[in-house]
Amino acid sequence: MSPPPSQTSGGAMAGYSHPLLLVVALQSLLQTALGQATNGSTTTPTPASGLTESERLAAIIVPSLVGGLLLIGLVIFGALKVRERRQTEGTYRPSNEEQVGARVVTNTNLQLPPEERLI
Repeated sequence: MSPPPSQTSGGAMAGYSHPLLLVVALQSLLQTALGQATNGSTTTPTPASGLTESERLAAIIVPSLVGGLLLIGLVIFGALKVRERRQTEGTYRPSNEEQVGARVVTNTNLQLPPEERLI
């Protein structure tokens, strides 16, 4: 585990040790998953940006997945909170219920069930 950015002696890039470590770890996972594992004799040339294609891909995918999971979690949390507030809060207006109940017209044409008799 690397020390906090204030204790490292690496300059401006010292605070980026954890994301870089994550990107490198994901690169190795992606290479083995895609069947592109390299043996010790071959090396991949690095482009001018300093990152290989799989590192750039991992640098895009990882934050996207983390952000997506965070967004899904926030949506679920918000939905649960709204549901909870609807159950626990609100106003009770019995006069409104009485008025709505009085407007319901009963159907007098309902047939009664047959009378039950003993055999």
